[in-house]
Amino acid sequence: MKLRVLFSLAVIVAATGELHAQYSEDALRFSRSQWGSTARFKAIGAQTGVGGDLSSVGGNPAGIGFFTRSELSFTPEFSGYNNSSNYLGQQTIARGDKLGLANAAVVFHSRAAKPKGAKLDQGWLSFNFGLAYNQTQGFDNSLGYSGTNPKNSIADYFAESASNIYGAPNTLTSGSLERMAYDNYLIGYDNPGGYYFPETEVNNVQTKNDLRFGRQSEVNFSFGANYSNQFYIGASIGIANINYNTSDTYKEKGFNVTENNDYELSYRQSQLTQGSGINGKIGAIYRPIPNIRLGATIESPTWYTIDDSYSEGLDTKYGKNRVDSQFVNDDEFYDFTYKLRTPLKVSTGIAYFFDDKGFISADLDYVDYSTINFAQANSGDIQVISDNNKAVISKYTDAINFRIGAEYKIDKLMLRAGYGSQGDPYIPTDSKSFKISTYSGGLGYRINNYYIDLTYQKVSSNSERWPYALNNIPTSIANVKVIFGNRSPN
Repeated sequence: MKLRVLFSLAVIVAATGELHAQYSEDALRFSRSQWGSTARFKAIGAQTGVGGDLSSVGGNPAGIGFFTRSELSFTPEFSGYNNSSNYLGQQTIARGDKLGLANAAVVFHSRAAKPKGAKLDQGWLSFNFGLAYNQTQGFDNSLGYSGTNPKNSIADYFAESASNIYGAPNTLTSGSLERMAYDNYLIGYDNPGGYYFPETEVNNVQTKNDLRFGRQSEVNFSFGANYSNQFYIGASIGIANINYNTSDTYKEKGFNVTENNDYELSYRQSQLTQGSGINGKIGAIYRPIPNIRLGATIESPTWYTIDDSYSEGLDTKYGKNRVDSQFVNDDEFYDFTYKLRTPLKVSTGIAYFFDDKGFISADLDYVDYSTINFAQANSGDIQVISDNNKAVISKYTDAINFRIGAEYKIDKLMLRAGYGSQGDPYIPTDSKSFKISTYSGGLGYRINNYYIDLTYQKVSSNSERWPYALNNIPTSIANVKVIFGNRSPN
C-alpha cells in the first residue's frame, strides 16, 4: 500500500472560490428570523398591533406600555427537524431534535406620578422597562442527499477551477484545492492544449452530508409608555449575537481511467462564524376605538462585525476490495473578518378585540434584501467584499412577510392559532418559490397571577442544493424540503 501525506502552506487560494459565493448566502441567513419569542406569541404570530406580552420587549416595544404590573416569563423550546431531499432520483431523510431556551424576559412597571386632583386615566399613565433574551434563529439541522451521477464528477469541477486559475502543474499553489486534486490523480493536464481534465469516469456514486449548529440571538433593552390608554410608544436597543457552525462532507465513488482502478474521495468543508452587532427599534400602538389596535414598528439594520473561519481538505484512496494507494492532505484554513449590515424592516399590524373573548390580528413586514451590505473590517480583502456586494444586488430583492393569528378565550382557557409567510428574497428566475411558511397553534391557561402556555410551530421551506457547480455543464440539483417543529411551553 502506498501512503502519501501532503503538507501544505498556502491558504488563500484554497478557499477563495468557495468563500466568495458563501458570504452572500450567510448574509441572507442572518437577515431572516423566526416570529415571536414567548409561547403565546409564537402561537399567534401576528403581534405588531397586539401588545401586552413579553414578546414586545424584542418586538414592538410599544407593547410593553400595556403592562399594569411587573411580569417575568421563561420559555424553553424543544425543536426538531424532518428533512427530505431528492437527488438524481434518490430520496434521503434526516431527523433530529434539541432542547433550548427561546426566551427569558422581564418587564418592570412604573406608574406615572400624577398631581393631586388629576384624572388617573388621562395623560401619561405608566412608564415601563423591559429586559429580554430572545433566540431569533436556531441553526441546528442535518441534511443529506445521494445518487448515481451519469453526467459528471466533482473532478470536472476541480479541472474547471484549475484551468481557470492556473497554468501548468508547476504553477498550482501548494495547499490549494486544485493542487490537492492534481496530487490525488483526480485531474490531469493536457500540455499541448493547456487545460486540465478529469481522470474519472461518470456513473459515480455521490453522497453529500451537511451538518449545521448554533443560534442567532438578541438581548433587548426596551422602554414603553402609555398615554391615556389610547396611545402607546416604545423604543429598544438590541445586542445581537451569531454563532454558526457547519460541517460538510462530500464523498464520491467511481472509476479512475488513468489509474485503472476504483477510487473513493472525501472532500471536507467546515465553517465557524461568530459575530456581534447592535440594532434599534421604535414602535407605536394606537387605539382609535376600544376594540381596534393599530401598530407599527421600524427596526433598524443590525450592524455586525463577523469573524469567519473556513477549512477544507481532500483525501482519496484507490482499490476495489483493498486500499492499493491513499493520498491524505492536511486541511487548509482561511480566516476572514468583515462587517455586515442587514436590511431595515418596517412592520405594520392591526388587531380587533371581541371584548374579553379574544382577538384576531394581522401583520405585514417589508424587507429589502438587496440592501444587505458588506464592508471591510481591519484590513479585509476588498475584492471579497466587492464580489459579495455584487452578488447581493444580482440575487436578492425586496419581500413582503405576512402573519395572521387569533386567540379565543373560554373561561380560563385560551385557544390560539396562526399562519405566516416570509416572502421569497430571491429575484425570480423561474416559477420556483423559496418562501418560508409557518403554521402554529397553542393553548394557554390562567390561574390568578400565573399562566401556562404551550405552543407548536411547523416551519416549512423548499430549497435547492448542489454539491458543486460547473460553468458550461448542467449541474445536478438536490431538491430539499425542510420542516422544523418547535414546541414551546412557558
